[in-house]
Amino acid sequence: MLLNEFFGRTVKSDKNKDQKSYKSDDLFWFILDHDKLHKDHFFPVANKIKSGMKKNKIKRDECIMELKPMVEKGCLEYYHAHKLSGKPSKLFSKELRDDMCNRLYDHYHEHIKKGDYKLD
Repeated sequence: MLLNEFFGRTVKSDKNKDQKSYKSDDLFWFILDHDKLHKDHFFPVANKIKSGMKKNKIKRDECIMELKPMVEKGCLEYYHAHKLSGKPSKLFSKELRDDMCNRLYDHYHEHIKKGDYKLD
């Protein structure tokens, strides 16, 4: 039995949009929970953000560019952890990686501002 028998018409969903959003959220939390990525990439950027906050001269674009290696490494780690197939560069588009850098910067900026990380 189909739901359109009750309501009169079928509802179409944009599966690609939902899938991209899901993949983006899943990747975001994967990177946040990955300890090695934080040790290797995050702490130098966090110190730069914190020092920029103290001087009131934080350069968002510069900090976002420094998060790119972390995001690219996170994408590869995610690719291998979930045993995905296809080229990683096609699965994780430049747009997705740039969006991830912005999301991570916003997330980290708020936590650094609150003093959640012990830096310096």
